[in-house]
Amino acid sequence: MKFILLLLTFFAFAAPAAAELVCPSIEERAEALETKLDGNNSYHAHLAREFANVALNEKGQHDTGVARQFMNMAEDEAAKAGGMGQ
Repeated sequence: MKFILLLLTFFAFAAPAAAELVCPSIEERAEALETKLDGNNSYHAHLAREFANVALNEKGQHDTGVARQFMNMAEDEAAKAGGMGQ
C-alpha cells in the first residue's frame, strides 16, 4: 500500500516538472516574439510587445499561470501583425 501511495505521489509531482522541461520558457517565447516583430510597428505588434512585457512581469512575480495567458495573447497579436505563424 505504501508503494502505491509513493508511486502516485511521484506521478503527481513528476508531470508538472516534465512539462516545464519540454515547453519553452516565457523568457524564450518573449525573445522569439521580439525577434520576429523586429521592425514591425503596427498596432498589433505594439500590443504583442506590451502583452509580452506583462507576461515577463507576472513571471517575475511567480504567477506563471497568468504569465502563460499573457504570453499566449502576445503570440496571438503577433500573428495578427504578421510576425508569427500559428
